[in-house]
Amino acid sequence: MHMIKPHSSFVDVNDIRLHYLEWDPAKICQDPATANADNSFEQDSDDLPIVLLHGLNATADTWRLLAEQICSQRQLIAFDLRGHGQSDQPEDGYDLVTIAEDIISAMATLGLGQVALVGHGLGARIALVLTARHPALISHLVLVDCPLVEPKHWPGMTRERFIRDKETPDIYASEQHYLQTMQDEMASFWSPDVEAILKTYIRELPNGHVEEGLRTSYQRQMRESLWEDRALSYYSKLTCPVLLVPAADQPHPDEELPERLENADEFAAAKGYMAAQVARTIPRCTVLWMPDTTHEIQLQRPQLLAQAIANFVKE
Repeated sequence: MHMIKPHSSFVDVNDIRLHYLEWDPAKICQDPATANADNSFEQDSDDLPIVLLHGLNATADTWRLLAEQICSQRQLIAFDLRGHGQSDQPEDGYDLVTIAEDIISAMATLGLGQVALVGHGLGARIALVLTARHPALISHLVLVDCPLVEPKHWPGMTRERFIRDKETPDIYASEQHYLQTMQDEMASFWSPDVEAILKTYIRELPNGHVEEGLRTSYQRQMRESLWEDRALSYYSKLTCPVLLVPAADQPHPDEELPERLENADEFAAAKGYMAAQVARTIPRCTVLWMPDTTHEIQLQRPQLLAQAIANFVKE
């Protein structure tokens, strides 16, 4: 399969430089390598662009498999959030509001008006903050496996436990060791493309070891902001259509929140319960349940997620 290569560039915002990837339908249609590619979507010049925000310690590259499914139809722009990927790593500014305003400034600099906004994980919470602060700029909001409820309301969670979850960075003896660890976790959907994407998440140290690209101190700042942020106050005020995509099964009507969150099944059940509760408070909400799926939906089921997003933003 031919991998569609996005345009890679930088934009200056708020005294830092953000890296982004762009998939432009006009340029893709002119590319002889992709001109005959099979694609089920039809291009419409009136379609609004889609802006994509990755999760904690990921990069814009996380959207490559999904973007391939939509990019002949719409312009897509995926940013490396501050501290991630090829974007600058300032010492501060890792709260959700500052990061959201980075994206707003970048959109303005790039000449983007109203867009459809898609976020994954922590990027979804940033997308939520952005939409709540600038509702006129967002036509549709897609929250992919978003931590919808504040961690302070998670069963058994304390501020110290949540913020100190990453006391030390994950350091691997080599790139191959890192990739083998990831392959063990993602065995059911591992591929050379997934491997190439995950390589963008890490950096090599002088001794040949590799570590996560986002420094631990910056991760802690983000966790502190996530703990303080009042997500539950946003949902009833959202005016655009919202699509929730939890990596969970739809809970039974009488199902209750698990008392503890210690294993994957308990987390999945909690995500399903919280998604169902939040969906009831959003005025225009649709839920796409993704049972038997890991947090990395955009890597595991990119075609299904892309089709759902494409259909949703056409509404």
